[in-house]
Amino acid sequence: MPRRGVFKFDTLTPSLERLLPKVDAGVDIAFDAMEAQATSYARATAPWTDRTGNARNGLFATHLSEPMVVHQLVTYHTMPYGVWLEVRWSGRYAVIGPTMFHIAPILAANVAAAVNRSIREG
Repeated sequence: MPRRGVFKFDTLTPSLERLLPKVDAGVDIAFDAMEAQATSYARATAPWTDRTGNARNGLFATHLSEPMVVHQLVTYHTMPYGVWLEVRWSGRYAVIGPTMFHIAPILAANVAAAVNRSIREG
């Protein structure tokens, strides 16, 4: 026998629908801020001796995202021989891995702060 007088009211879904775009915007800002930090860290700590400066000046980091789906911070070389700096001599001249190793905890803390700020401001 069906129950009478039972009302279902969903308060969680509307709240999440309002909160998620704010969280995504905060995460987006955190990733955008890390682009410049990752680029400057990679250029400053590249372990090789410059001959032309092209490899060092060709190091960049960029934020790739699909809103509400994924955020990525990509560090890369623009010079064709950049891959050899990363893998030759057992990674002796590698800069991308060490840069991401340095940047990842900072980025994680910034993302956590952005999410917490979004929830508080809700």
